[in-house]
Amino acid sequence: MTEAAELAFTAREAQRVTGLSNRRLQYWDETDFIRPSVAARQGRGWPRLYSFKDLIQLRIAAQLRDQLSLQALRRLKAALDVDAPFAALRFAVLGANEVVYLGPTGQAEAVNAPGQIVMTFDVPLQEIRADLQGRVRELRTRRETGTIGKARGVLGSKALIRGTRITPGAIQRMLASGWSESRILDEFPELEEADIAAARAYASQTRRAG
Repeated sequence: MTEAAELAFTAREAQRVTGLSNRRLQYWDETDFIRPSVAARQGRGWPRLYSFKDLIQLRIAAQLRDQLSLQALRRLKAALDVDAPFAALRFAVLGANEVVYLGPTGQAEAVNAPGQIVMTFDVPLQEIRADLQGRVRELRTRRETGTIGKARGVLGSKALIRGTRITPGAIQRMLASGWSESRILDEFPELEEADIAAARAYASQTRRAG
């Protein structure tokens, strides 16, 4: 078991690692689809804590959400053992959104009368695990928030919120369009409140300089 598998992750950290919005995490939690297994939220002040296994399930669901209905995803979650020592697992969608596991021979297993296969897809478990482990390592390496800099060759060497690929101008445009800070943080979990403050200050300095 890796070090990452021993850790618990807050909802904010789960956002950053999986790329899902807080609204999506909350909805899946409240609808009993993918719930934080370490600690469930029990009201204001109670954090949701996810395990590394939860993060794998979240990533798989996010990856397949555009291909499958939520009903089919629920069935897939019930069938998928994310601790399985395989590089990838292959599933098929039958009529009526029934999801089944395809065994080594390509035949549907655990199905009495399988219907016509509508589509097949692979779940690259090994790739997902490795990517998440890398993201967790980056997450545990603190970056200096609230600072702006330039990275050679990144977005034409434009000014960026340090440690991200987001420009202060992009944040300022969101604010000017009526986005609240909480919405920006929800949509871009790699940002912190200090980053938004830095973008505001940068925009003000740029206007004065111009």
